[in-house]
Amino acid sequence: RRNILLGSGSGSVSLAVDNNYLRILGESGLLGFFSFFSIFFIAGIYVKRILPRVDSIVTRSLVLGFVAGTFGLLLNGVFIDVFEASKIAFMYWLLMGIILGTLELYRKEEINLWKEFLKLLSYPVTAVVFLFATTVTFFSSALDYYFVGDDFTWLRWASVCRNYVANGLVQCEPLSTFLQYFTQSDGFFYRPGTKIYFSLMYSTFWFNQTMYHLVSIGLHFFVSVLVFLIAKRVLKNHFLAVGAGFLFLILSGHSETVFWTAATGHLFNVAFILLSLLFFIFWKEKKKIVYLVLSVCSIFLSLLFHELGIIAPLLIILYDVVYGGNILFRKLDIKNIHLHLFVALPILPYLILRFGAGSHWFNGDYSYNLFKLPYNIIGNTLGYLMLAVVGPDSSSLYQGLRNVSKEHLLLALILSVVVGVLISYVYKKYIRYMVLEDKKIVVFGTLFFLISLIPFLGLGNITFRYNYLSSVGFVILVVFFLQKLFIFLLDISDRKIASAGMFIIILIFSANHLFQLQKLSIDWDGAGETSKKFLVSLNHIYSVGWKTESIKLYFVDVPIRHGDAWVFPVGLSDAIWAVFQNKNMSIYQSSSVEVALDGVQDSSTEKVYLFDETGNITEKIRLKK
Repeated sequence: RRNILLGSGSGSVSLAVDNNYLRILGESGLLGFFSFFSIFFIAGIYVKRILPRVDSIVTRSLVLGFVAGTFGLLLNGVFIDVFEASKIAFMYWLLMGIILGTLELYRKEEINLWKEFLKLLSYPVTAVVFLFATTVTFFSSALDYYFVGDDFTWLRWASVCRNYVANGLVQCEPLSTFLQYFTQSDGFFYRPGTKIYFSLMYSTFWFNQTMYHLVSIGLHFFVSVLVFLIAKRVLKNHFLAVGAGFLFLILSGHSETVFWTAATGHLFNVAFILLSLLFFIFWKEKKKIVYLVLSVCSIFLSLLFHELGIIAPLLIILYDVVYGGNILFRKLDIKNIHLHLFVALPILPYLILRFGAGSHWFNGDYSYNLFKLPYNIIGNTLGYLMLAVVGPDSSSLYQGLRNVSKEHLLLALILSVVVGVLISYVYKKYIRYMVLEDKKIVVFGTLFFLISLIPFLGLGNITFRYNYLSSVGFVILVVFFLQKLFIFLLDISDRKIASAGMFIIILIFSANHLFQLQKLSIDWDGAGETSKKFLVSLNHIYSVGWKTESIKLYFVDVPIRHGDAWVFPVGLSDAIWAVFQNKNMSIYQSSSVEVALDGVQDSSTEKVYLFDETGNITEKIRLKK
């Protein structure tokens, strides 16, 4: 059986995984994975502490050569099961034994591995390497997931380029096309940055899904590093900041944002929002105007990828108010007001550009119902909190609560009042009497969570990817309260019991999200395979005339989801365009084969296809009586 801690046993994965670390993780779980890397960690400590005392040139050369070779093999392990190969394994571990034995001859003092471990962890570069290794371990499998749904819509837009004729040849004019992204939205959301990204990727890598996922995973890693750097300044503790970055990285609610290529713009948006906050913090610390300018520029760039960027100035103002000595808003400094207006400067040109481009504003699913607004705000806040704490598995419970509350509004109102009273009690009983620095952390983390959700709390339901930015405030609160819990356990027990209790709590929380992340990863892989099989089926039924003729295609039982992953909620016509690129082709979705066949007038140019569970399609025709 699969087990995230112990794995599924040696040789249980497959003959070749083409990634040694994924093989180790699958076969021996997290415990085996970290045990394997602890060998290199201990060997590295011995080399670092003893090698400077080695006076033999031959020995030093041997050790340095072995270290260089180890780095080469570790890199090679990303692409092949190098440590599983007997020809490598026998020689490598034999050499490691010889190297460590030789270094032991030069050791003059006892080496405390635990102290060395803590010292190593205190370096920022170690935290970054740790986050990178975590990213590779849990997300590298997504590199092969094929495009689904909205991905094809973005790729189709990216393929459109304004043309001009030069020397009798039709040429693409990318600069003019990019400018058009800023001036024309065609009724869609105003996201010129996302369109430019997909245009550049499409022109360079076409339909190579690996490169698109590489960017998404890289952005997720980058955002986790930004979370670490911001949390380090908020929490004033390196190890808690590392914990915040790690928890942010593995939260299962982020799966849709990372695995879905169409959500890459959201990743860029959050990266620029956090960059704007980090640059502002640098400006507060170093008083160099360049950081303040970079902060404002980052806000503007975030707005080009997603409208969520409009709350970036609020997060900066939040940090300035909380950590600028004015946490209780008892006085207003005119200088701070000028500063806050300056950081909000990009909002006005953004709104002007968006209005002039004729973008989508508040319509359909992206509109607010004023009558239901209080109800939606309370319900969605609860939903996003449950998503952060429990993960996507909480969605069924959340939907059940919403359905019950819709039918019993009075009960929902009473429960809301009870929750409000409990929050007030907790504040007056505990938070109110916290020391100022602790109170700042709680206020910052809580308001960061809520402010990041402002554009979405009034909508009719929750969406996984909207929880991405708000979870930054969540993980800051989690590691902070875990620290307080550890201190409390130390007061009522000894260090061993307190440490064991904290280990169990962190293990349960992490394992829950990692289990769900693994399941969701399988779902997105299956969704991509369904999409790919559909396109392969289209190729098999391809007819030469379909490139130019006026064709009507009817599809029945179009797959919307595969587990918790999207397949074709939208984007079916764009996926078909990727195969035929025929502007005269019309695509229809029907509720049943009979309904589709009733719409067919000319069987030579109008076809009906039925999806099966795997994504393959078969043609359906009406038999003549």
